[in-house]
Amino acid sequence: MSSKTKLRATELLIAVAAVSLALVWAERTAWRQISSLRSEVTVESFDRFHSADELRAAALALHERWRAARENGAPSDTSWLDAEHGRIKELIRAHARKAGSPEERDLLRDIDGALDTYAGSLRVSLKTDVAAPGTGPSDAAREATRSFERILALAEQLQQTNRAAAERFVAEIQSVLTRLQQFLFLSLLGLLLSGAVIVAMIYRRTIAPLRTTLAESRSIIERQEKLASLGVFATGIAHEIRNPLTAIKVRLFTLKSSRQPGTSDYEDLEVIGSEIDRLERTVQDFLKFARPADPELQLLPVTTLLETTRDLLQSGLAEKSVELKLEAQTDQLVRIDLDKMKQVLINFIQNGADSIEGAGTVTVRARKDRQPLNGRTTDVVVIDIIDTGKGMPPEVQKRLFDPFFTTKEKGTGLGLPIAARIVEKHGGVIQYETAPGRGTTFSILLPSAPKHEIESSSAAH
Repeated sequence: MSSKTKLRATELLIAVAAVSLALVWAERTAWRQISSLRSEVTVESFDRFHSADELRAAALALHERWRAARENGAPSDTSWLDAEHGRIKELIRAHARKAGSPEERDLLRDIDGALDTYAGSLRVSLKTDVAAPGTGPSDAAREATRSFERILALAEQLQQTNRAAAERFVAEIQSVLTRLQQFLFLSLLGLLLSGAVIVAMIYRRTIAPLRTTLAESRSIIERQEKLASLGVFATGIAHEIRNPLTAIKVRLFTLKSSRQPGTSDYEDLEVIGSEIDRLERTVQDFLKFARPADPELQLLPVTTLLETTRDLLQSGLAEKSVELKLEAQTDQLVRIDLDKMKQVLINFIQNGADSIEGAGTVTVRARKDRQPLNGRTTDVVVIDIIDTGKGMPPEVQKRLFDPFFTTKEKGTGLGLPIAARIVEKHGGVIQYETAPGRGTTFSILLPSAPKHEIESSSAAH
């Protein structure tokens, strides 16, 4: 190596080291600020700004129900009032725990006291007004109205307090973001200057491969960030959906117990129950797609996966005049989570069977190959699922792996996206070939087990 080449290499190493140190420092500083901001910006931090709206809505609903009960001749049973009273008090306690200032807590305490007075007046009113109908509002009813107006007035004060707290919170966030923006600008300026020096020193033949690698990395990072955001969103949505679903199911059970089987009311409740169950399954499937669990990998022959899946599905498909065939051209070892990969195969096989009109065949084939995978050409195990169905038109192919896209009346549109995520977690990919009237072939490419693991497994047996 010439002295000139050595000098260039030394300069390149020094420049790379300097930029690396700058990147580490910039990343650590930026992440500290982002982590601090993330800890402050949570769903709960925003929920507390809506406490006044929630309490006002709950109080209005209770007041309207009381008025309706008085006008219609209220029943002596006031258990509904006790339940609503308890629910609103629990709501007050929940917001009190999240209150960000003593003023908010004081207002919530005042609302709690006014609510107790209000509920007591409602109980008396429901008894006295029914006992003496047509005599106009009783003293208890007038007291209830005054207490209700006090609750609304306190809620208005709380709303103003919430608004002021929200404005302070947003101002703090904007201040942090401004500082972070300034820091990132200075960091970017420094990195651009350093990068210009490095670019001038890098050999031209390395530019094209680096651009390709950068584009692939950026695509992967963006996908992971989107999926991570989707996971957080899914968790929040699932929580918000499950709570009312639980309450609905409890109420549905109560209603069913009061209806005779065979009546139209009972059948309607059965339909409602089945739809609630379907909604719960959809929520669960969405969580599996948005936040899939890491696979528990074990070293297994690929034939084990094929045979266990066949044993599960063969008899059911035979009833539909669909023959399930296995063609194991290899017993290569692969590192897989057997249960999760069975879920993937079952999904593809059932989709293939559903696409067959009348009698047909679904063939599952395992073979060895050497193909590009994860940016390099390597040994892979390919599992082909071939059906003799009607195939897919281009408009369906474009949206094949889109969440919630389905061509089935009762499908959720999450089967294929979940399957793709599971295969991705195994370091593999899914490919397909299809044409209308010619059937469809899905191919699952999985990395073969490393040679040293295969040798260790052979020695153990």
